[in-house]
Amino acid sequence: MTPIATVVALLLAIFSPGASQREREPNDRPTDATPLARTPKGQPDFLTRSYTDGLVERGKLVPGDVDYYSFAARAGDVVLVSLFEPGRGSFADPMLAVAGPGDTEPVAIDDDGGPGFLPRLAVPIDRTGVWTIAVTGFGDETFDGDDHEARYDYDLVVGVATNVPSQAERDAGAGNDTVPRAELRLPSPGRVVVVTGDLAPGDVDHFLLPASFTVLTASLYDESAGQFNDSHLRLLDRTGRRLFAVDDDSGPGFLSNLAFDRASAPGAAVLAVTGFDPDPADDRGHRERFRYRLVVSQAPVSRAR
Repeated sequence: MTPIATVVALLLAIFSPGASQREREPNDRPTDATPLARTPKGQPDFLTRSYTDGLVERGKLVPGDVDYYSFAARAGDVVLVSLFEPGRGSFADPMLAVAGPGDTEPVAIDDDGGPGFLPRLAVPIDRTGVWTIAVTGFGDETFDGDDHEARYDYDLVVGVATNVPSQAERDAGAGNDTVPRAELRLPSPGRVVVVTGDLAPGDVDHFLLPASFTVLTASLYDESAGQFNDSHLRLLDRTGRRLFAVDDDSGPGFLSNLAFDRASAPGAAVLAVTGFDPDPADDRGHRERFRYRLVVSQAPVSRAR
């Protein structure tokens, strides 16, 4: 592998392991949106300043409810948003929308772009300012809460890929093509890390996850916000011999998305990024070539009430 993947602003270890965000009601209107990050004056702040790469917000939908969240973003960034159902389920049917500063209509809406009926979005930021994310139930096309009967908890994972890389993935010799060389600093609970990498034909990128993680989510995005490259995500044990979880097309198009509960597999684990190969025994036979954004998160400790 000759290209060097770039780790975008790896999450620092200064955050409290138990820290988490939780939705604040009422937030049923854009003007009442829950700030995902706050300035000292309580205004929406940049996620890349407050939490480095992003965070996980745990919320709850009830019939007639819509949840709005706000954050500041810079032109040139890409916001990567996905919803997960606590407990590794994918049967809840929420909808996502993202709107820019001053917009009266969303710039992007998604229903089933993630696993099962769960949504996810990749939205290029074209204006610096305060952006909003809306979460509602299926059928509420106007995002006002009037047309759904949804009732469930959710984890909203928001990552921001900036255009200012801070640290290169180690690529000396074989780089991270083999499991022993894998390396990734995992975010603390409720936090997110975004990795930008280059996948070449026959290439497999490995990232080591320490034994301390709880519930892990991993979402692979095309850097251009497309969905036609065919990725493959695998979660392995430290030796690379035991397969814990695998996903091919649970994201939009042919992209990958997975959630994994640590309780079913103690010990360190390795997350592998590769391309789809018709021969499952040969993960290096793929012909995919594209730049990806990998969003890895740990679920927050606390539950929404």
